Amino acid sequence: MYTRKVIVTMMIALALLVSCGRTEPTKTSTPPTAHLSWQAVPHRPSVSVGGTATLAPPTNTPEPTPLPPTATPAPTITPAHLTPDALPEFKSKVDVGGYEMYLHCVGAGSPTVILESGWGDVAETWSLVQPEVARFTRVCSYDRAGLGQSDPGPQPRNSLQIVKELRALLENAGVEGPYILVGHSMGGMYACLFADLYQQDVVGLVLVDSSHIDQFWRKVMILPPESPDDSESLKYYREWFTNATPDPTLRRTLFDAGSLGDVPLVVLTSPIKERADDLPAGLSAKFDEIWVELQKEWAKISSNSTHVIAHGSSHFIQHDQPDLVINAILQLIQ
Repeated sequence: MYTRKVIVTMMIALALLVSCGRTEPTKTSTPPTAHLSWQAVPHRPSVSVGGTATLAPPTNTPEPTPLPPTATPAPTITPAHLTPDALPEFKSKVDVGGYEMYLHCVGAGSPTVILESGWGDVAETWSLVQPEVARFTRVCSYDRAGLGQSDPGPQPRNSLQIVKELRALLENAGVEGPYILVGHSMGGMYACLFADLYQQDVVGLVLVDSSHIDQFWRKVMILPPESPDDSESLKYYREWFTNATPDPTLRRTLFDAGSLGDVPLVVLTSPIKERADDLPAGLSAKFDEIWVELQKEWAKISSNSTHVIAHGSSHFIQHDQPDLVINAILQLIQ
């Protein structure tokens, strides 16, 4: 009944509600709930990034324009691996305060690219991206505490804890900034929180089909009235979206237009998702429309942004169209 991609998406999605960053499931299950509240913080100031290539802001572009999948790196970027032993590959676990986290760094150069996986995912998700980026600069992926090769971390496992662990991991491993953060799915929200807390160290972001704090309540608004004839998938969505509440450490101002100042930003969006086929006619398309609108809002958090639509890709753009992710990173390096 389902394709392999749908099955993989189902397996990942069933776990995704520690905070509001889950991707959508394609089969019925009872979602866990969290009872969290909002928390506001002062608006973050603009961040100046000297010497970074200007990316066209989206204000004069009515619809996002995809980069060609076969696009080649700009010739002004010189590969950093001129000396093989200039900076050796690092693959090890690092102590972050009584427990250890797995880190994989390769390549040489600056800025350092940090790859942040989606909820429940591990460093291996970047296997098609990391080696190519390493030809041009230092690039690191890692397993969050409790995932992959990393030890379990302390509770609560909220966004603030996760971002502080990443900071400790980089410091203890001697991975110096400045950083370009690349976040997939919920990892995009972690990347934005990291950029907010450590502004002086972040010179660019790439959001790869990133989750958004408003994605659930907006979908609740378009659900049809409850009926005894509701399909199993519709029942699941109704319960999930209604009970989902955001992680309070993902502060609401992070999602406001201009919150990132003029830090260079590339937003990559998969516009169509595969879902169960027992949803009411047209509902899946409406979910997709909301997703794209939220992605457009992501592009507005910086005055220096580019929005790219990954036509033909699933939620895992780094698997289906890795060239788009690689080229976005190289834009920021340039």
